[in-house]
Amino acid sequence: MFESLGLSQESLDLYRLLLRKPELAGKANRSALCAELGLLGDEVEARLEHLRGLGFLAFRWNDTGDEYAMDPGVTLERLAAKRQTMIGELTQELESDQLRAREFISDYNTYLTQNTVPDVEILDGADKANLRMQRFHPTKSMWGLLTPGPFSTAPTENFADKIIQERGVECRYLIAESQLRFRGARDHIALLQELTGTVRVIPAVPFRMVIFDGESAVMSIDPDNSKVGAVVHHSKAVVRLAIEMYEHYWRFADRSFERTPESGELSGQEAEFLRFLVQGATDEQVARKLGVSMRTVRRMAAKLSEQVGASGRFELGVRAAQRGWVD
Repeated sequence: MFESLGLSQESLDLYRLLLRKPELAGKANRSALCAELGLLGDEVEARLEHLRGLGFLAFRWNDTGDEYAMDPGVTLERLAAKRQTMIGELTQELESDQLRAREFISDYNTYLTQNTVPDVEILDGADKANLRMQRFHPTKSMWGLLTPGPFSTAPTENFADKIIQERGVECRYLIAESQLRFRGARDHIALLQELTGTVRVIPAVPFRMVIFDGESAVMSIDPDNSKVGAVVHHSKAVVRLAIEMYEHYWRFADRSFERTPESGELSGQEAEFLRFLVQGATDEQVARKLGVSMRTVRRMAAKLSEQVGASGRFELGVRAAQRGWVD
């Protein structure tokens, strides 16, 4: 009941007993006190010492060496006041820590945006650019203009855009046609679409760019070398130009791009699904191994079953083997 004031239940029980039977506080009655509590002498002495430390015991005025329990109206008020002082000190420490934290964050922002001028952040090097990108938390939209390069092979749960898309943010991705030549491209695009992202293909991408909420535009400093760093534009004029350019590419992009391969072919993800299927893996195991949702696994099963005319998983495995899709 009074633990927050530093008074344990055991010490409180002893204090109540001494208030009811003050004679037990005398040294001559120590054995009777032990018997009353059912404790050994050392245990009782430890609790008495705790009460002394809290100021709940005082020596009698006649210098007999005996003690008595002080009035609770005095002791508890004094203990509460002491606790209040401690809370005040802790509050001051917290405020001081918060001030130091704000200074640290300010220094960190300065580090990230050295050479910054109003409405423009210049981020030297890929490391600073990556750190700054992590600090964007779009709530409405995120539009990406992606330059050719290898796709991430990280599992779905580690995909950087997943958290953003799960918040219902509109995500658009424009990719260069040459991007489709990279290994895993179609599987990665399928992942983007599964997470409600919209993907379109254009013949060429002039440079890498991401627009957040129509308010900030991040562009590569050097279109041919992303390691040089990035520039973040906040000015309305530059962001508006970036949006208009993006909208132009988006309007004329190939929107008929399919995430599935040509008829009769399998994507890498579908081939892996069939391999796990014939090995006897459950849907849950397949989803975990592929890093996709259960919904995606079931959708693949339904699509492939319809494609080969199978009525169940076993028949799907047999027909897939007959077509040479699995070993």
